[in-house]
Amino acid sequence: MPDSLLSSEPRRSILRRRQPPPVTPLSPDICRRIPKEVVEIIIERIASFDVPTLRACSLVCRSWLPLSRGHLIPTVSLSSKNVRSFLRLLDSPYSTISQSIHHVSVQSDSNAISHRRPRESRIYPPDFNVTQGCPFTCDETLLQRLTPFTALTSLSFSWLREGLASPTSITLVQGFSGLTKIEFRTCTFPSFEKFAGMICSLQKLRWLALMDVTWDDLTLPESPSHPVLPPHLEMLELYLSPIGHICTWIAAHSDELNYLETLNMCSAFWEDIDSIAIAWMLRRLGPKVKHLSLPWHLPEVDLSHHTELRTLRISHLWFKPVPDNPAEECFTAKGIEKTLLQLNSPYIRNVDFRVLTLFQMTGSELGLDWEKMWKILSRTCFAQLQGITFGLSAYDKKLRLMLKKIWGGRQGDSDDSRRHSKRSGRRLTRLHIDEVPG
Repeated sequence: MPDSLLSSEPRRSILRRRQPPPVTPLSPDICRRIPKEVVEIIIERIASFDVPTLRACSLVCRSWLPLSRGHLIPTVSLSSKNVRSFLRLLDSPYSTISQSIHHVSVQSDSNAISHRRPRESRIYPPDFNVTQGCPFTCDETLLQRLTPFTALTSLSFSWLREGLASPTSITLVQGFSGLTKIEFRTCTFPSFEKFAGMICSLQKLRWLALMDVTWDDLTLPESPSHPVLPPHLEMLELYLSPIGHICTWIAAHSDELNYLETLNMCSAFWEDIDSIAIAWMLRRLGPKVKHLSLPWHLPEVDLSHHTELRTLRISHLWFKPVPDNPAEECFTAKGIEKTLLQLNSPYIRNVDFRVLTLFQMTGSELGLDWEKMWKILSRTCFAQLQGITFGLSAYDKKLRLMLKKIWGGRQGDSDDSRRHSKRSGRRLTRLHIDEVPG
C-alpha cells in the first residue's frame, strides 16, 4: 500500500474552505417590474421569522421603508424617558413612523410596565437626556401629535391621575375613530358623562378595559344625549370599584351590544350596591355572554340566564371550610355546588375555580360531596365539558377521571388538540417558511 494512503494528514482538498455560492442582485430594471403587492407579501413572510433581514429590507429604498417598519415597530411605549426623542423623530421630514404604528402606550411612571405590552426591543428606546423621575402628563400636545397616526388601532393610558382630566384631552381621544382597543388604567376623568360620550364616539371599538378608573362626577348620562354604544364591542374588562354606575349604564344599553362575548370583572372592594348592579347587568346581557370571569360567585348573580356560556372562571375563590356568615357561603363547598347547579348552557366547555387559601390545602380539605358532584356533572348541559379545575392537583385529577367515566372519555380529544397546538406554535425558521399556508 502506498505511503501516501497511510499518512495521517488529510488531503488538501478536504482542508480547503468551501465558498458559498455568489449572490447576484437583481438589476434595477427587474426590480421596478416587481409589483408592490409581491414585495408586501415577501416582507410579511420575512417578518414572521427573520427580524435581521427585515431590518435590512427597511434600508433598501424609501418605498420599502414603510412596508418594513410596519412589522418592526408596531408598538410604541411613551413615558418621561423617551417622549422628547419621540417627538423629535416626528419632526423629521423623512419620518414614516406615523404610518406603521398600531399600538401606543402612554405611562406616567417610566419604570412601570403596562400589563398588556411587555418591555421588548421593538419599543422605542429611552431618551437619556431626560431627568430620571421627571413628572410626565399626557397633555394636549402629545395627543395632537398622535392624530396623524392613520394605522393606530390600540391606545393604552396608564397611571395618569390628572392626564385626562381636561375636556380637551377627551375631545382629542374621540378623534381616533379607527380605534378597536382602548385601555385606561389608574386614570381620572372629569365626569362619567364625558367618559360615556367619548366611548360612544369610538364606534369601531371591540375591546374596552378599565382598571382603577375614577370620575369626579358620577352622574349617569341621559340616553337621548349620547349615541349608541360601539355595536361591535366584543370584550369588556372591568377592574374597578365602585362599579355600580358603569354596570347600570351598560345594562341600560344592553340591546346595542350584539357582539359582546367576553366579560371579565374583578375587585376586592365591591359593596352590596355594586353586587346588585352587576347582577342586573349580567341578567340584561343574558345569552350574549359566552366567556365570563368573576372574582367569586356573588349571591345576587344568577348564572342560569347565560344559556350560551362557553367558559366560566372564578378567579379569587377564598375558600373557607366554615363561613362566618351566610354571605360567605359562596366561598365554601356548597357555593361551588350552587355555581355548577346554576349552569344550564349546553355549550359549556371549561369551568375554572381558582382556589386561594392562606394555608397549604390537601385533597381532602375542600369538602366536596363527590356523590352530589357526580349527579351534577351528569346533567346533559355538561356533555361538552372538557375540564373543571380548582388549581389543586389531587382534585383536578379526580375530576378528570370523573368526567371521563360519565361522558365516555371525551377528554382525550382535548388533550390531543392541546398537544397539537403546542407543536403548531413553534418558532418559524428559514426551513419552515415554505410550510406556512398562504
